[in-house]
Amino acid sequence: MATSRSPSPAGPPPQESSPGIRATALQKTFDGALKATLAKCSYENFASCFPTTATYRPETLQGFWKDFTGRLGQVCKSEFETILSDRSVVPSLNSLDRLISEAKARKAEAEAKAPDGKAVPPVPPHTLPAADLVNAHLSPFLIDQQTALNSALTTIQTENETLIATIASQRAEMEALVAGLEAVVKDLEKSAEMLQGDDVQGLSGDVRMMEGELAD
Repeated sequence: MATSRSPSPAGPPPQESSPGIRATALQKTFDGALKATLAKCSYENFASCFPTTATYRPETLQGFWKDFTGRLGQVCKSEFETILSDRSVVPSLNSLDRLISEAKARKAEAEAKAPDGKAVPPVPPHTLPAADLVNAHLSPFLIDQQTALNSALTTIQTENETLIATIASQRAEMEALVAGLEAVVKDLEKSAEMLQGDDVQGLSGDVRMMEGELAD
């Protein structure tokens, strides 16, 4: 029965300005290459290029050789530092260190969780179908757009419901007003019918006769 291994804790990621593992290795490689190059330019090899001066003025030639090799080393180091700064080599290598460290930590965690201690390797991206790659890139954008559309649709539906409620309230108010007006019209019609009745007409005649007698 395989025992699960607990993943070893990942070391703290290097700061962007301080060299990490690979940046330090690059610096050591450069220092070693520069040292080997300057070692090839020994005084013996240098003096063989200037035999007359080496014979008659060896002290002067040796001083010139020391100054030359020292200045050459300084120029090479200065140019190397300029390249590191202009190309952002140290931050880039530190980012690579961090990615590799995170990948190792994820692998160790997956192996620890696997029943047999062997994690299933992920599918290499270059082996995926083109449709899957396109969907992987477009899915976040499409999800954001779908969320925005759903939010806009919800807002419009809420506004429509409010508008429908307002229209229904106004319609009910108008119907109540029309019903009131119809009731008033019916009352007026009944009053007119009563005024046209025989009793009212006879009463009107009596009133006119009384007015005539009073006038006489």
